[in-house]
Amino acid sequence: MKYILSFLCILVSMMGLSQQDSINNAAKSHPTYARRSISASVSIGFLDDYKQNYSLPLGFQKSNTSGFAPVYARVEYALYKHVSLAAMFSYDAFYYNFRQEYTGNNGPFTRYKTNKTKVFSGGVGAFYHLNHVIHSKHLDPFIGVGLSLNNVSYSAYPQGDSTLARKEHNVSPYLKLGARYYITDKFSLFGDIGYDKQSIFSLGFSCRFYSPKLGIK
Repeated sequence: MKYILSFLCILVSMMGLSQQDSINNAAKSHPTYARRSISASVSIGFLDDYKQNYSLPLGFQKSNTSGFAPVYARVEYALYKHVSLAAMFSYDAFYYNFRQEYTGNNGPFTRYKTNKTKVFSGGVGAFYHLNHVIHSKHLDPFIGVGLSLNNVSYSAYPQGDSTLARKEHNVSPYLKLGARYYITDKFSLFGDIGYDKQSIFSLGFSCRFYSPKLGIK
């Protein structure tokens, strides 16, 4: 909960800064949403659902989890006046440890296991930009929906009374609310919050490209 509140505070602060800039008119005005532009975003996710909420069959007990935060990459094309389409990618790798209780000839004993998990996801999403609703000089708020195909591999997946290497594929929905805060016409800070199975929210940066010949609408 504290991470979510911190993220919301960041968004509110970004909006406040943008409103202040609009009032002071201290910086050159740039469109926060440019039709027919391409934006590339990179971010790091927090509150990993794969890492925190895994389940184990009977006879196994959870232990500590270690690893890195999920990494996101997104390429977005501003197709219509307020709607953009994006190809989304993410990678997550971590270790979750567990123990297995046995009863042998000499009595009960414990086996300790480590499962290395890798998750690579690719998906598509559509984003509706709210710059015409929330009038702000540098802020580009948006909501996004989509689907992700997740390829998950396990090195020691618990099954029965043993473990095995396993791969699985599943589809998860993508639903997020986010914003970009433009520092310059091309570079912006990026953040979003919501659900995509791999994290609750992410923070990063974006870079925008467009041709002056295409125009900005």
